[in-house]
Amino acid sequence: MDPDKIIFFNLLKKTERPFISAILEKIWDLPIYEYADSLWQNTKNPPAMEKELKHAFEKEFLRIGLKNDEVKLFSNKIEKIRILQTSTHLTASEGPTFLALHYLSLLKMPSEYTYFVGAYSGVPFSNSAWSGCLNYSNRFELEDIISKMYKGFSELKKSEYDRSRDSKERRVSLIPSNMSNQLVFQSKIPEKLVTKIDYLADPIRKLMPFAVKGKNFSTWATKFCSNQLRYIIKDKSILYFDINEVVRNYLIKVLKNKDHPLYAIFFHSKTRKEILRIFTSDIPFFSIVNFHNNKYRQEPVFIKNGVLTSRSYQIKLSSEKIILELQKGILCPGLFLVFTSLCFLNGMVCFGSFNQVEYLSDFKSKWQKIDLLEKELVNSVNASSFTSGLCIDDSFNKIFPLDLILGLNWKFNDNIKMGDFIKPLFPRIMR
Repeated sequence: MDPDKIIFFNLLKKTERPFISAILEKIWDLPIYEYADSLWQNTKNPPAMEKELKHAFEKEFLRIGLKNDEVKLFSNKIEKIRILQTSTHLTASEGPTFLALHYLSLLKMPSEYTYFVGAYSGVPFSNSAWSGCLNYSNRFELEDIISKMYKGFSELKKSEYDRSRDSKERRVSLIPSNMSNQLVFQSKIPEKLVTKIDYLADPIRKLMPFAVKGKNFSTWATKFCSNQLRYIIKDKSILYFDINEVVRNYLIKVLKNKDHPLYAIFFHSKTRKEILRIFTSDIPFFSIVNFHNNKYRQEPVFIKNGVLTSRSYQIKLSSEKIILELQKGILCPGLFLVFTSLCFLNGMVCFGSFNQVEYLSDFKSKWQKIDLLEKELVNSVNASSFTSGLCIDDSFNKIFPLDLILGLNWKFNDNIKMGDFIKPLFPRIMR
């Protein structure tokens, strides 16, 4: 018996993570390629995708720059495949955990499929994935990332030195400091990002889309991440997009329909009370950004006494008002609305991290207690498509996507067991 496995599961028993514990016990000894193959064995017949959701995907695909024929191709694919990676935050460049889950997910993806990555933008730039930064390891020096000719190089060097006291990880910020607590959702490309591009190392710059100050950051970042992953993992169809934008588009449509379950949640008091009783009254429906004292701040938005409310924001529950706020990009859909829309109303399989497995399984158990949604669909939702791990070398140093783009010679281990793939995440799972 693997002693690490015994220690790990003894520790898990002391935490409140029953769903991930059950999953890991089943997959611990499986070879990674065997588990990866099981991820794509989606044998259940999902319900017809709502036309409003398909339209929402198409609108997002247009926004990120796909041509009309590509939009049609990919919207038909996602309707058929009904599998989506939702573990990642929307970033300029990803880290070793996101790289690991992409590797695991793509390892056995059928060749005719597309890997759809619905990156979550409802987080501030200061989230743990450092969405506004180029992230890399200490194998490289700052000058390997950005030229000494950049006028702010000495300032970057000082920041790197200060950071090195606490971390081996390195990053170059592409956003000004006053944006760090701003939501990635609906954010704009700052001048700082545009001015740095010409000074970046060729391997990075060649994968970067053209950036224009004031244009949408998520459009730029999703293209950049798609380019990076296609460079690292060859010959795969890969498409990143902003999942919060998709659900925003979807809500704008369905909240006009008085017969839709989401309309009932917001505007039928009896249904709303039941939802808040089962899911608890402090579940956030949206996030907003508040700008106060020259600083941005993310605020969760709850429903209380017939009002959408946060620390600094209030509007009465009205379909016209909520739709207008969604159209203006003020309200960013939260986890409850994102996964209710995707999984429990449209039968999508969402690949997810250990955290997602827990809250999605919890959502499922709560939806099973309520008669609002189709019971057969709720019961069939796959809440256990776990995709997590950590890319490390033989010395246990983390591997970042940018490391590989800059020329690090390292290969994924296709023969590793899932337990060994997950072990490096012990501290984070136990947190």
